[in-house]
Parts: sequence; structure tokens; C-alpha cells
Amino acid sequence: MESLFIYYTTFSPILPEILIFLFLTLQITYLVFFSNHIFFGHITLGPSANALLVIFLSGLLVNFFLSPDPSYESFNSHLSINWSSLLVRGFMVFTSAITVLISFGYLNLKSIYQYEFSLLLLFSIAGLSVLALTNDILTIFIALELQGLAFYLLATFYWSSEFNTEAGLKYFVLGSFSSCLLLFGFSLIYTALGSISFETIQLLLNHHYYFSMTLFGLFFVLTAFLFKVGAAPFHMWLCDVYEGSLTPVTLFFATVPKIIIFYVLLKLLFSVFLTENISWSFFCQIAGFFSVGLASVAALFQKKTKRLLAFSAISHAGFLLLAVSCFSFFSLKSTFFYLLVYIFMNISVFSIVLATTRSQILKYLIHWAYFFNRNAVLGITFSILLLSLAGIPPLSGFYSKLLIMLSLIYQSQYLIALLTAIISCVACYYYIRLIKIFFFGTNVEGVWVSVQSRSLEFSIAIFSTIVVFLLAFSDFFLLLSNLFAMFLI
Repeated sequence: MESLFIYYTTFSPILPEILIFLFLTLQITYLVFFSNHIFFGHITLGPSANALLVIFLSGLLVNFFLSPDPSYESFNSHLSINWSSLLVRGFMVFTSAITVLISFGYLNLKSIYQYEFSLLLLFSIAGLSVLALTNDILTIFIALELQGLAFYLLATFYWSSEFNTEAGLKYFVLGSFSSCLLLFGFSLIYTALGSISFETIQLLLNHHYYFSMTLFGLFFVLTAFLFKVGAAPFHMWLCDVYEGSLTPVTLFFATVPKIIIFYVLLKLLFSVFLTENISWSFFCQIAGFFSVGLASVAALFQKKTKRLLAFSAISHAGFLLLAVSCFSFFSLKSTFFYLLVYIFMNISVFSIVLATTRSQILKYLIHWAYFFNRNAVLGITFSILLLSLAGIPPLSGFYSKLLIMLSLIYQSQYLIALLTAIISCVACYYYIRLIKIFFFGTNVEGVWVSVQSRSLEFSIAIFSTIVVFLLAFSDFFLLLSNLFAMFLI
């Protein structure tokens, strides 16, 4: 009994990740066995696998917060757990569960019953969960490749669509290229410092063991991360992948990985490469400002719904990079708060897009004509969400962008703050243009509204309410942001 107790206390802290891989193994065994059974088939196994995934993620979310002391290291110090990683992993699992839940009606509508969909989602969640715990550069690469391979397959999951196949191929080619850049950067860092451990790298850099090769490797690492988050000028894959992928997959790409990838980026820059803050701060500032400017201008000429949302995602990634570039405790709080608001807004917007899907997605903006006449409540809700994405006060999108601007001002970056504010005002046009189509569009066919499930209705109601009334209970989210910033550094 004593040995069993020692075994339990040694491995129980990492239990959430162990549970993910155990459930993944059991689900593969269960699904493969019953897929060949005479009484079962894809039509039965697909929806049941998705339902089991939602139930498992809900239980896992509860299990994340059962540990009395989440600060420890495991697997020979290759994984490091603290309160900040607990927050982002819990938020990632919550977002994943919501994404799968609101996708049921859409998958049934498109006759997608393959159980592999839930397996690929679970593989990507496992990779992202391990990525949040990494304590060395080698584990970062392995975890990114695990979630990346699942993402490539998810992007091309709807095989009967040539656009889906094209999106998956582009994502695979450019994603592999970014992985090569990441591995090359890590190899340069290892060559210069002789270690893959975060603690050792940080210790050497703090004691002024400076090598130009380290900075050169960090440049390639940052370039690869810009690929992963879809920031300019490395955004060329994002628009095609967002448009060609299934809408639930697009929602998953737009929300879940950004939570973890930005967390790992903050962990690398604010902890490991703290002494190189002047170099990476300038790099992130240029990339962030370029992302906001390019996305705001390019979105003015878009005529397709998902491409418009893709350029909106590029712009928001730019705001997050501007917050990272400020290199302050307040910017850490601003980054996490912005991520929270951004996720809530995206879930609400994509829930409405899924709710208005019948036989096919509303591909072009003009297809949204007469939206207000078809469903006044959804029309007004979507308009409010678009105004929040644009940063119109007093909505939560304005408050999150205001925190980014204050981070720039506190660091005396007045010119960047002023130019970003001006460009954001210009970007309001393409959001308002879509709102104009809702109320004054002249398309003969118009948009059909067909909410398929109660989960979609609840998702629209709950997250839209959070976006609108976030300022009323912003203290709670600011407290979470404070906890995140304190335990990250």
C-alpha cells in the first residue's frame, strides 16, 4: 500500500494529460472495434464519438482544478506546471468542448458521420495541452508537430470538396515550412548554448553568455510562431484555410490553438529570453503593426464571409503581438484579457454563422441580405458582435483594445498607438458594411435562418451576453488576468 501511495502521489499531478491519452487509446479501440460490427456504422459511431468527447472534456475541465497545489515539475523536469498553465489549459479545454458541442447540427447537415473527426480533435487537444506544459525546446517541437498533424487532416476532412482539399494541402505545405524554421531556430539555440532546458538557457543568458547565434535562432523561432498564429507577413495560408475548411474546423483553428501558442510565446519571451527583450520587442512590434495595417486594408476588398473573418483574425493577432512587444506586467494582463474577449466574440460569431447554414454556408457577403427581416434578434445580435470586433465602445472589444493601447502608451510608444488607433477606425468600415447588408441588402434570395440545435441557441445567447455585458463583471476576468501574469513571470 505504501508503494502504491508513492506511485499515486508521484504521477497524480500530471493526471489530466495522462487521462487525455488514455481516453484517446480507449476511444480508438472502441471505435475501430465497433465500426466493423454488424449492428454499428458510421452514422451511429460518429455522433456518439462526438458526444463522448464533449462529456470527457467537461469532466477533464473539472479535474484540472482539483489539484491543491498545481505548481510542480514532472517527467524529469521536461514538463512544468503552474497556475498560469492551469488557466490556459482549462480555458483551452472549455473552448474545445463548446466548439464540438455547437458543431453537432452542422455535421449532421453535411452528412459527416466519420468518427475520425472527434479523434483528430482529441489528438490536437492532447498536443496543445502538452505544449502548455513544456519546459524545454525539444518538447515544444514534438507537441507542436502532434497538434499540427491533426490540424492538417482536419483542414482537409471534407474530402468531397475540392476547396477543402486545397485548404488542407496549403496548410500542410506552409505548416511544414514553419516547422522547419522552428526546428532550425531551436538547433541554432542549442548549438550556441548547449542545452534544451528553459532554466539552463535562461541561466546562461542571465550570466551574459551571449552568442549572436542565439539571437539568430530566436529570430527563426519567432518567425515560425508568427506562422502559427497567422500574423503578417506570414499569413498567406490563413485566408485559404479558413475559407476552405469546414466551419466548425475554422472555429477551432481561430480559437483553441491561439490560446496555447500565445501562452508559449509569452513564456519563451518573458522568462527564457528575458535579456533579449530589446530585439524581440522590436520584432513583435513591427509584426503586430504590420498585421493590423495589412488586415485592415485587405479586408476592405473582401466579398466572402469567411475570408473577411480570416482578415479579422489577422488583425486581432496583430493587437496581441503589440501587447507582447510592450514587455511589461500590464501588457501580460492585457494579452490574456484580450484573448478571453477574442475567444468569446469568435464563438458567438461562428455560432450565428452555423445557425444560418442550411444546405451550404453563406459564402458571399451579399448572401446576408434581408438577415434582419428573416430574424431580427439574430440580426441585431450579429451586428452588436461585429461592432465589438471593430472595437466600438462600450462593448468588450473596445475595452480589450483600450488595454492594448494603454500598454503602448505606458511604454511611451505614442506613435505606434496613434497609428494603430487610426487604422482601427479605418477597419470599422468592413464591419459596418456587413451590418448595412443585414438591414439594407437587396439580394433577392436573402439569408435563411435555421438553428439546428439547442446548443447553438444557448451558445449564441450566453456568449453574446458575455460580450455585451463584460464590463459589468470585468473584475473577475481582470483578476484571472492578474493571476495569469503573476504566475507566468
